[in-house]
Amino acid sequence: MNEPSTSPIIMGLLFVLRCLIPLGILFGISYLLRRLELIVDQSEEAEAEEEQPEPQQAAPEAAEIFAEEAPAPVKKPKSVKKKKPATPKKKES
Repeated sequence: MNEPSTSPIIMGLLFVLRCLIPLGILFGISYLLRRLELIVDQSEEAEAEEEQPEPQQAAPEAAEIFAEEAPAPVKKPKSVKKKKPATPKKKES
């Protein structure tokens, strides 16, 4: 590498290869893991959720019956206010 005959083009190619080879290995491992189904792609999970049929809705009469028996809304407890941390006072010298 310290030889004066090494051109900057060859050095640039070696640098690019040094970056691309590990990247290719990582993509190859990721592809194999997905192909062997050892990991599940998030987009496949979303498609599986969309394909599930929606539950059938009850008849209108049943909806009226359930509307009459609706429970009273639950009151939420008052939130506890957090105290701000005390800031240290600056010492005058």
